[in-house]
Amino acid sequence: MVEIDSQSKAPSGFVSRQFRGMQLKLSLIEPESEPTSAEDWSSLISSLEPWGETPSEIEALTCITTERGPVLTLETSSGRWTAEILPWGSARMSPRSRIAPPEFCTPNGGYTDEGTDLILVRRINESATDAHSVLVDHLSRSDESAARALLERCGAALGRFHEAAAEEWTNPPDQKRWNERFHEIEGRLKARSLWRAPFTRGAPATLSIGDLRFSMFAQDQTGRMGIRLGPPRLADGLIPPDANMPAIRDLASLLHDLSRVHHRSSTDIELLNLRAALMAGWASTAPDQWSSKRSFSAHTGGVVIWEYEQALLDVVEAVSNQSGSPEPAVSIITAVPVLQQGLFNARILSAGWMICAIFGGIGVYNWIQIMLMLEGTMIIPTIPIVLFSVAFLLRRRYLAAAPAPEMPIH
Repeated sequence: MVEIDSQSKAPSGFVSRQFRGMQLKLSLIEPESEPTSAEDWSSLISSLEPWGETPSEIEALTCITTERGPVLTLETSSGRWTAEILPWGSARMSPRSRIAPPEFCTPNGGYTDEGTDLILVRRINESATDAHSVLVDHLSRSDESAARALLERCGAALGRFHEAAAEEWTNPPDQKRWNERFHEIEGRLKARSLWRAPFTRGAPATLSIGDLRFSMFAQDQTGRMGIRLGPPRLADGLIPPDANMPAIRDLASLLHDLSRVHHRSSTDIELLNLRAALMAGWASTAPDQWSSKRSFSAHTGGVVIWEYEQALLDVVEAVSNQSGSPEPAVSIITAVPVLQQGLFNARILSAGWMICAIFGGIGVYNWIQIMLMLEGTMIIPTIPIVLFSVAFLLRRRYLAAAPAPEMPIH
């Protein structure tokens, strides 16, 4: 990607930059220069709107650069803070921080510009070992029982957040905008796979977390597993989400990270068993309707279509960085056309069982009418029984055409 002139305005202390290339565009806001002093910090926040608890009387600071933006360590008389600068911004973090369970590591506050978070601040507490490191260790030793137990705890932590989100805010599935998002990503990548889904009512739009990695999971001092809510991934700057997403997308993001970890390991543990443990943990605490069989079914999108989206976003980032083909994202995308063909063919089975069920119902109605006319003479409703039996078998075949949600498609 090459830098082009930016017409966007930036708040005081920041500069607006824009990059374009390979069907992608990135707009970001960065500090005019690397902050190195308390005066630089004061300049950065001078025109921003604060929320929550923020540090005061900065005595010293240090800055490091990460793939998601600069991170400052602030020294104050009341303790140490971190400040994460979000170059491509983020949806407001304050409502997510407010509803998160106590064991979650949420920003204490932040600074916004026109409703967009530009800086997140939080007190530095005792560091804990993240779940990614522990999971890698379990996989390297092929300790399946320990890995499954860890994954169940991570899934349950995510489910607790979604349980709180369900009470805070939910909306019907935004099927049109979700499918438009897939269309946009596929168009930018010129992908051969094209997937649209009739999203189920069991997957409403809500306050989702977005990108999830096992490196964001760690237990607090009481031993409860929590999640560190932090900056968005680069793909959200390249193709910003313009609608609230379903909770199952968060689970799909974590499942995709599990595929990344498993792919890089040399473990003998089947990925299917690990996925099943993570999903079971999430279903144990998430709202029942959100974790129903219908919500997981690939026929109505389910978890697999959102894993497909995560794979596409991995490719988007790889294209922008020219970093080669990311795995297992490419393998997932390659497998999608075959999966789509199977789901398309299953629609014939769906139409067949519905037709048989309708005609079976008509047959039962006619049988009742005949029984009334014959005043009690017993006649076995052979045709309705046959039709209902065929409908049942076709329905079973239709449901079996979708892969089990714990089964990886790559």
